[in-house]
Amino acid sequence: MTKRVDSFLTVGIGASAGGLKAFQTFFQCMDERSGMAFVLISHLAPDHESLLSELLAKETQMPVLQVTEEVRLEPNKVYVIPPNAALTVDNSILRLSAPLQARGHRAPINIFFRSLAEDQGENAVCVILSGTGSDGTIGMKSIKEFGGLAIAQDSETAKFDSMPRNAVLTGLVDYVLPVEEIPAKLIEYARHREGLRANLGADGMLPQAADYLDQICSLLRRRIGHDFGSYKQGTMIRRIQRRIQITHTASVEAYVAYLKSDNEEISLLFKDLLIGVTHFFRDAESFNVLQQTAIAEIVRESVDRKSIRIWVAGCSSGEEVYSIAILLAEEMDRQRKRLQVQIFATDIDEDALEKARHARYPEGSTEQITPERLERFFLKQDGLYQVSKPLREMCIFSQHSLISDPPFSRLDLISCRNLLIYFDGSLQKRLMPLFHYALRENGYLFLGSSENLSTYYAELFRITNKLHRLFQRKATLVSPQVDFPLVGRGSYRKLSVPRAQTATSRNSQITKSLEQLLLKDYTPACVIINEQNEIVYFFGRTGKYLEPSQGIPSNNLYDLARLGLKLDLRSTIQLARESHREIVREQISIKNDNQIVHF
Repeated sequence: MTKRVDSFLTVGIGASAGGLKAFQTFFQCMDERSGMAFVLISHLAPDHESLLSELLAKETQMPVLQVTEEVRLEPNKVYVIPPNAALTVDNSILRLSAPLQARGHRAPINIFFRSLAEDQGENAVCVILSGTGSDGTIGMKSIKEFGGLAIAQDSETAKFDSMPRNAVLTGLVDYVLPVEEIPAKLIEYARHREGLRANLGADGMLPQAADYLDQICSLLRRRIGHDFGSYKQGTMIRRIQRRIQITHTASVEAYVAYLKSDNEEISLLFKDLLIGVTHFFRDAESFNVLQQTAIAEIVRESVDRKSIRIWVAGCSSGEEVYSIAILLAEEMDRQRKRLQVQIFATDIDEDALEKARHARYPEGSTEQITPERLERFFLKQDGLYQVSKPLREMCIFSQHSLISDPPFSRLDLISCRNLLIYFDGSLQKRLMPLFHYALRENGYLFLGSSENLSTYYAELFRITNKLHRLFQRKATLVSPQVDFPLVGRGSYRKLSVPRAQTATSRNSQITKSLEQLLLKDYTPACVIINEQNEIVYFFGRTGKYLEPSQGIPSNNLYDLARLGLKLDLRSTIQLARESHREIVREQISIKNDNQIVHF
């Protein structure tokens, strides 16, 4: 069933208990016929009745409802969270639940913003008003990740400036305004959006945007130095549409002209295309699996080398990098080992890398970190948390393009999370051999929750944990071909990398290496199979044991095995795989040319 997403904007507005004046000012300035739905999330005392809905009803002609049961969102209405509750939205229906956290640790604004982002996508707007603490910052990141709009009150005009200031420090807020100017900006945004919607195709995208993609990619390549030609076209168009809405340009053609005349907009589009949204221990259970499965083994097996090498590709502002560094530090303590750790953290966004190097994060970014880890690995300074020096010294941040620069090598772990989903299928396929090349034998690959390896790469990686996207490198008889760079070289700076082998020369080398390997130990006829029991190489005369099957041609060993051989063959191969040793079967009978032949 397809999730319903309403056409009107849903505006989530967050403020702390001291934000009543900001709420009142907002609705005094908001047009009652705006066509938007408003959901107000505030920090309310759990044991006192709230008068917020009654007070706000005096400031607006729109109905103001305190949510007491499931209710469907409707435009031109205001919905208010009740005390001692968590509020979410699912399929455009507001739902109440009991708070999971103890009082003092609750983040109702984050909870609602996350659900709003996942449910309404590009129709979601978050507004962060006056308030203490940092609630709303992580939820706002989700709004941006799903293509919504983020607005924060100018902290200089706020009675309590912590919440809007923490949001602005992320660099992800689209507009920073005094509260009385926010309603006009929302109405302007909504009206421009409605004008664009009349031109959208059935897929919700501007059809003419595809005609200008090459021009836009060319502009980005010349001004920024990175080519987005291999990014998914749908993602590119939606991000361009968002910038068209933000800049209030009339069409794609007008936006391209604006891009050509405004270097700042080129940079803003670049940042929107990067989807630089991350936080510490994102998908906490996945990080638990990473620690228990991969990190523990990496530390245990690295004693002889005395070093650990990790690559975090697409590291953005560094939260994931330091999360992995924390896991390593804890595991080395647990196993009482001291190893040299090098975490190569790369991205194409130099501004994000600079933030990562400074390792200073607003309070809102640290909500997923336990108090024990905050105490041990962070130092609080001027309202910001800085990562401790020993962790920072593990990490090497550098500008590097995953698709145009050569990879690192001899790695114990590659973390590439929530990046592949923005590449087209062709580029994704070319990345897997590159990751295989970069890892040590039995090294780990950690992907995002929406990413997976196709069955085509089952020969390169085994599944360690399917749910949490953890894979392990396999040894291969013949290394897969790796292309450097993964896309056309003409778009990038010159790289001193070896020229790719031709298919003919590569096949010749494969044949030669296979024959040398086989002749070393064997003279009988034999075949080499992969994990799917498909024959990848024949050696010698195999006709006594194998024959083509009737019907559609197959290279499956069991389909080709002669009568009498299949059952013994299957059990022998299974035993060899399970025991990892040589298994010999004798006294086998095979039917060959209407005769039973004994071996």
